[in-house]
Amino acid sequence: MRVGIPKTLMYYKLFPLWKTFLQELGIEVVTSDGAVQQIVRTGVPFYEDSCLPLKLLIPHSKSLEGKVDALFLPRLISLEGHYILCPKFRGAPDVLRLALKDNLEIWDGVIDLRQGKRGLNGFFFDVAKRTGIDSKKVRQAYQVGEASYKAFSRELTDRINRLKAEEIFELEIPLPLDAEDNHRYTVAFIGRPYNLFDPFLNKDLLTLAKRLEVKVLTSHIIPVHEREKRVSPLSKEIYWETSREIVGSILYFAEQGGIDGIVLVTSFKCGIDALMQEFIKRTIGKNKKRITPFMTLTLDEHATVEGIRTRLEAFLDLIDQRKNDEG
Repeated sequence: MRVGIPKTLMYYKLFPLWKTFLQELGIEVVTSDGAVQQIVRTGVPFYEDSCLPLKLLIPHSKSLEGKVDALFLPRLISLEGHYILCPKFRGAPDVLRLALKDNLEIWDGVIDLRQGKRGLNGFFFDVAKRTGIDSKKVRQAYQVGEASYKAFSRELTDRINRLKAEEIFELEIPLPLDAEDNHRYTVAFIGRPYNLFDPFLNKDLLTLAKRLEVKVLTSHIIPVHEREKRVSPLSKEIYWETSREIVGSILYFAEQGGIDGIVLVTSFKCGIDALMQEFIKRTIGKNKKRITPFMTLTLDEHATVEGIRTRLEAFLDLIDQRKNDEG
């Protein structure tokens, strides 16, 4: 059996888990490697209320038609156990069924860890039903996938800074042994994983940053309790899981220092991020002890490599100026 995984949305966080999980079940995993050429040729499909990452789900999935027996797209509700993801993740399989006209089976078991480990039971049952594999073996395969995900996470910073952007999630590609760590700047790039790591969506932002001698840090290096320590006291509760991670990470880096600047990477039409941006700017500005250079990069279909390079170069000039003023 061959199962396809579109290289968009939470592929850029959970692929190490998903691939190992499916392979443990004896399933061949195929990713949408030819989708970018198709998108360049035919354009991005138009959906009025969708952000660009969600729009890209359609062409990535269509590129797998005729190549796989099914698509793997779980309904992600909660991954950390207390809060929820963007509601559009819950409806993504339904949107995809309409776009594909039911030409391809979609494995869309629910993952909702607000119920603890019981929040995976429905997902395990769905996979067991579709494959004919005992649900106990499905659960064991998932545990192997979790171990693979944890190992991947431990080396993610090195993979970001020492591999090409398109190679970061290619598990078969090892880290180079002789890579040099020569950088002038250390910058935290914070955002939803698909905005940070999809080189088509962000015009290869991380490669550009590394060419400008930037060491890239992301929120995954911050312990969850440290992020929560910054978010919990806020006057307004943040119910969205990834938003809590973004806000907590930015406040952590701004408070702790050790970096030259912070870049928030977001998508146009992401209503949740739009609500956060002004709040984050005001909160960082109130820190009288340390003012960290901060920039927002908003991505959409009209973003260009030249535009992003210009913004990033200007940001690094600001960092240089700040260092000169302080020195």
